[in-house]
Amino acid sequence: MRIGMSLTSSYARAGDSKTLMDNLIARVELMAELGFDSLSLGDHHITRDHYFQVLPTMCRMSAHAGDMQLIPLFLLPFYHPILLAEQIAVLDVMSAGRTAMICCLGHQPEAHVAFQTPQNVRVSRFVETFEIVRHLCTEDNVSYHGKHYTFDGVSINPKPLRQPLPMWIGSSADVAIRRAARLADAWVITPGSTPGLIEEKLQFYHAALAEYGRTAQVSDIILRRDVHLAASADAARREAQSLFDRGYRGFGPQEMEESLIVGGPQECIRYLENMQRLGITHILFRCAFTDQTKALQTIRLIGTEVIPHFRED
Repeated sequence: MRIGMSLTSSYARAGDSKTLMDNLIARVELMAELGFDSLSLGDHHITRDHYFQVLPTMCRMSAHAGDMQLIPLFLLPFYHPILLAEQIAVLDVMSAGRTAMICCLGHQPEAHVAFQTPQNVRVSRFVETFEIVRHLCTEDNVSYHGKHYTFDGVSINPKPLRQPLPMWIGSSADVAIRRAARLADAWVITPGSTPGLIEEKLQFYHAALAEYGRTAQVSDIILRRDVHLAASADAARREAQSLFDRGYRGFGPQEMEESLIVGGPQECIRYLENMQRLGITHILFRCAFTDQTKALQTIRLIGTEVIPHFRED
């Protein structure tokens, strides 16, 4: 199992933005030192809080990421596909061919209004953007005639070093999981999905892959999971009690108990072993706390206790 980290991009405006960026760099440097496999960043727009935008932040972090795979997440309906293809290709060159991208639909009505990208056509914009980026990253003189984008004879250079560039789709609804099976190189499972739901949806996903004749082409399944670790399960639970008291990212009681990983390294290892048995090949953790001390604690325990266990396999 590959183990990576999705860094939190959103912080309260009361925080000093330069200090917050320095903290992110420190996390990436620790991850590189401890042998994490991958680094991911999310995507959101016109927020009231500080939000470090995915592409410039990932480019900055690439200088500190060592050999980690870079996995930016993009809400595709907000991006012009030609520009996005050019930019993701340069990031892949910058990382010596170690870039993949997570493509998501997103739900942010106020951003659609501000960007003048009507929400009622976001699915078709998503599909066209996905298809165009894939073509431009692999082919020259691309022509495309769709509902939203029409052009002829377009090429981008440089192209990604890795061919084809891995393009994953993050989704939870059945129709979107089918879209991932039809189009993507991997399915990315959302942080709140419980183990029981994951098992159910994996059966659905594999059936869709078989229907599209893509079972042999797709082998990776990525799971996003939020986590807080301490030296022991009791210590972690005490430290994370505030999350259970005030609520966490809209998680219900079942998601809090089954999807949010709170414990010591051994509890985390057992959780990942169960996910591995279901067929998960790559985990992207996200620290449940934005506090730098707690985040570094979790990263260090994953790197020193959890990752070595799976390297032994």
